[in-house]
Amino acid sequence: MDQAVLQTLTDTLSTDANTRIAAELQLKRLQTEAEYSISLSKLALTTECGTAQRHSAAVLLKSYIDLQWSVKSPKFRGPEPPAEAKAITRATIIRGLSDPISRIRVSCVGLSYMCRVMLYTESSPDLNLGHLPAYVVSKIAHLDWPDSWPELLDTLVHHLKSGSADEVHGTMRVLSEFVSKDITHVQMPSIAPVLFPELLRILTSEQLYSHATRSRCVMIFRHAVEMLYTIKEEHPDIINTYLRPIIKQWSDVFMAILNKWTPGNPETEVVEWGLKTEILKCINLTMQGFPKFMTPYLLPALSAVWQDMVYLRPRFLKENVAFNPDSSAYGIQDSDGDSIGFESYLNVQFEFFQAACHRRKLTQTVFLGVDGKSGILLELVYNLLSFIQMTDDQAELWDSDPNQFIADEEDESCSFNVRIAAQDLFQTLVGYYEDGTMTALGQCIMQEATLSLNEKAKGNRNWWRPLESCLVTVGLVSDILCDDFNSKKVSSIDVGTLFDHIVLANLSSHDFPFLQGRCFIFASQFAQILPSKLAAQYVSAAVEAIFKAPSPVVKVSSLKALNNFTQYMDKKYIAPFQRSIIQGVAPLIEITTEETLSLIFRTLILTSKIDERVTGEYESILGPLVLEAWAKYPAENSTSGDIMDFFDILAGNPFVHASLNERALPTLVQIIAIENPNRPMVSSAIDLLRSLIVGCPTSLPDGYVARFYPHLMSVLLNTEDRDILQRGQECLKALIQKDVGQVAGWRDAASGKTGLELLLMFIAKLLNPSQTESAALHVGGLISKLIRRGGDLDSSIIPGLLNAITARLVDAKLPSFIQPLIIVFAQLCLNQHEVVINFLSGIDINGRNGLEIVLSTWLTNHLDFQGHYYQKVSAVALTKVFMSEDPRVGAVQVRGDPIVSESTRVTTRSKAKMTPNQYKATTVPVKIIKLLSIDLTNKVEEEDAGTESSDFEGGDDEDDEVDYPAEGGSGTNTSRPNANKGGSDKYAHLSDLLDGADEEGDEDESDPDILSDPIYQLDIRLFLVEFFRQCIQQNSRAFVQCVTELSEVEKRTLQSLLEN
Repeated sequence: MDQAVLQTLTDTLSTDANTRIAAELQLKRLQTEAEYSISLSKLALTTECGTAQRHSAAVLLKSYIDLQWSVKSPKFRGPEPPAEAKAITRATIIRGLSDPISRIRVSCVGLSYMCRVMLYTESSPDLNLGHLPAYVVSKIAHLDWPDSWPELLDTLVHHLKSGSADEVHGTMRVLSEFVSKDITHVQMPSIAPVLFPELLRILTSEQLYSHATRSRCVMIFRHAVEMLYTIKEEHPDIINTYLRPIIKQWSDVFMAILNKWTPGNPETEVVEWGLKTEILKCINLTMQGFPKFMTPYLLPALSAVWQDMVYLRPRFLKENVAFNPDSSAYGIQDSDGDSIGFESYLNVQFEFFQAACHRRKLTQTVFLGVDGKSGILLELVYNLLSFIQMTDDQAELWDSDPNQFIADEEDESCSFNVRIAAQDLFQTLVGYYEDGTMTALGQCIMQEATLSLNEKAKGNRNWWRPLESCLVTVGLVSDILCDDFNSKKVSSIDVGTLFDHIVLANLSSHDFPFLQGRCFIFASQFAQILPSKLAAQYVSAAVEAIFKAPSPVVKVSSLKALNNFTQYMDKKYIAPFQRSIIQGVAPLIEITTEETLSLIFRTLILTSKIDERVTGEYESILGPLVLEAWAKYPAENSTSGDIMDFFDILAGNPFVHASLNERALPTLVQIIAIENPNRPMVSSAIDLLRSLIVGCPTSLPDGYVARFYPHLMSVLLNTEDRDILQRGQECLKALIQKDVGQVAGWRDAASGKTGLELLLMFIAKLLNPSQTESAALHVGGLISKLIRRGGDLDSSIIPGLLNAITARLVDAKLPSFIQPLIIVFAQLCLNQHEVVINFLSGIDINGRNGLEIVLSTWLTNHLDFQGHYYQKVSAVALTKVFMSEDPRVGAVQVRGDPIVSESTRVTTRSKAKMTPNQYKATTVPVKIIKLLSIDLTNKVEEEDAGTESSDFEGGDDEDDEVDYPAEGGSGTNTSRPNANKGGSDKYAHLSDLLDGADEEGDEDESDPDILSDPIYQLDIRLFLVEFFRQCIQQNSRAFVQCVTELSEVEKRTLQSLLEN
């Protein structure tokens, strides 16, 4: 079998096509043989055949494991080899861990490994072959351990104890994958006592093992710590059993390694950085998950890392910023293919410093000194300014691709490098030590500016880099400086001097485009406080740069500046340049890529709002521009949102709408076709159609509906695409709002159906139980709009619609689907609650009364309704239902309070699924009083929340020393909402996100019908208080009965609310 496989592999490499084809067919037959994997493993490891054949065997073995080794593989196709063949293959391949070539490793496991195999084959033919055993063992272990390969761990530990350095290296690579992917807390008790001592022994044996092997030890330990961190809440005992006893030993070794330097030997220094990088990653994780364990080691580690950072600064400047061709920038790959070098080490150092800031009680004296002045903060900021400097590689990349410059410099950039990491650390320092950091920055800027000008005088071509770094860094705190200016607070940074001596002086420095471009961006970051004379001057200069600057970097920097100017500057300073901005920015679309396109459209959006009449003059430019961009970038593209927003702006402009409509509508109608296979494009076209409808200044022109309605309804009635159906509902809602009469008056020539009949067919499709709730998400809003705007047109169809809604509510599950359906009834109840009650009482849906279906669903979901307007509508409607005192309402039983189990036994998740929560039954009036009482409580708490603040205690639950910044510097506690990225600000940002979620729920509150509804302006708190007081004054039997069924807590709460 071995010889047959070898010969076949040789034939697959033949130059003769017929021979290759025959060999490939033969391989397919050999794959079904039981000994195929054995032969491949032997051939891959043997040194007695050619490299090409060994490489082919390696590739085929990898594929075989994926496709045939085990049914557990997600790619399994079969047939699976017998157990005996598997056992021999495993024994063969694990012996390969001791292959001398295995010390030359290239990559990690998985597909990236095979990509690198192909990459390195020609230049280093043995590279991939030595790496194969560890890769294959890891792959098989993932599928077979522990069931089919129980002895694997013992074998690997044996290799660690008695193997050669090469064998240990290969074993370490297997273990790193093994621990990170396959070990759970279940296996930890049997693995930790055996594995961790061996790892520690290898880590401390620097004379026996390479830095890469020792780095793997730390990596494996980190994976174990990470796993323990994820389960510490569920299994707290495991931490004390397996981590606490060994953390001191490991930490002591970590400190010893961090404090070791080998200056004068660049190659040794680089591999030392790789090991230190892994150690700091582990320390950072442990500080996050188990801060108390690291408390004794934090200050020693901080001292060691600080010394390394200071040492690396001049080297970073020499080798990366001002590259000297006579020097060598040591950044290499280790024997496993991982990139190591001081840049990787710097990034993790910055992360460690950020973690140290969180332990403010321990580290404050290090940063500030005992006297508040003698700490490392000044020198740390000085170092960070150096690391923020633009490297040669970045300058070369950005000069050749300015679009990438914009992408990398965006706040939401996915890029990560030393420049960005240093900025993140600086912002963390501001968050924790604002006053001290700002003072240090002011001093450093003066020093750097003086140095830069001296270097310029000497003819140093890199003189501009420190200045650019200073402007970047000051720009990070522009919000703080603007606040200081507006509050008349004296700042330690003289922004005026920066403008006078750096910004203005270099605004025309065409020979240094990155500094020139940064000056534009910097000026725009202070747009809100620029003096009126300077404001117009900077806007004019930015516009001129768009037209005339020779460097594309300056053009895109000016574009970014204009975006800031139009966003933050008083519009009276921008208005004189509106025409120039549109003329200059619009053509940039032809030379930009996706990264800059979004910035262009954001700038045009803001500019187009300044004066709609001026924007109307450029429809012939802007209309084709937005349509071409929309056609080029699909709906799911990240830029499409900005394109759609710009189209909305143009469509809503009365001086643009008519021309844009005639330009866009024929194209959209052509795309909205059932035979169009590009479903995202169809969905997006319906969105644009909706924008044209909404943007129409008055009711729709005669014949407008006939131009698109047949195409739109043909698609909506025949598609099952969720996005198209959702967009269609929103489009039809806008159409009904704008001109329901034209819809009703249109008739399809082929079928004879009216527009209203087709609309009802679509609604019926959406309410069909076979339709997914997510696809029909907006059908309730569509029906509400039809009822509200239809007038006499829909009086005959309302009963059928309400009947269909009631039937659909029987099995409805999704709250966002249920809410708009219930709102249909709630809005009707506002003025016709008796009619609604009578109607629902007469409905029978499979033996269930319609009134019971609607009220039960309504009261179950009321507290989950989103959007302030809809919450008010629901609450007011419920008061109407309650005040009716209709006995049919009082007879309906709904879900009440949950039944609390008296059992003291812990309920597991599986048991909870088998025994779901049970609830008491209660009547509708009692439930309404309970819900409205909760509404009133929530409203009171909302209004009082603005005067209260909540504290968040971060870090480990067993530690009270993790501090988040009280902004205002070293000792003050002055609130500052933009104190950057440290601590509590991220939770403030989370709050902003949650607020945004609420605004999403209020999305329909731009609807003119909603804005004109008195309920929109209703103070629901006062309304509910008056409602309860009225109930008390009337002393109605229904209310008295409901109150008696409230819990004592609920009674006291209600009484307290009414008294206040």
